[in-house]
Amino acid sequence: MESLTSPKIVVGVHCLKLRTKGMYIPALVDPDESSFYDSYETSAYWCAMTQTGFGPDREPVRPDSCCHARGCCKH
Repeated sequence: MESLTSPKIVVGVHCLKLRTKGMYIPALVDPDESSFYDSYETSAYWCAMTQTGFGPDREPVRPDSCCHARGCCKH
């Protein structure tokens, strides 16, 4: 299986267990995407360890919170 990547999840910054559906769909990102959509985040995220929207620490899973400061974060 190829490495899972996403433009919204940065290796070394975000937890390696953070997942979003976009990581499983082989699609090219349109560089002008921001001009077509509103600027709010609509992606659904989940933890690969718990398979839910909450991490092992029972806190919500999001790119802004799943980082090195969180105790359950895996780098």
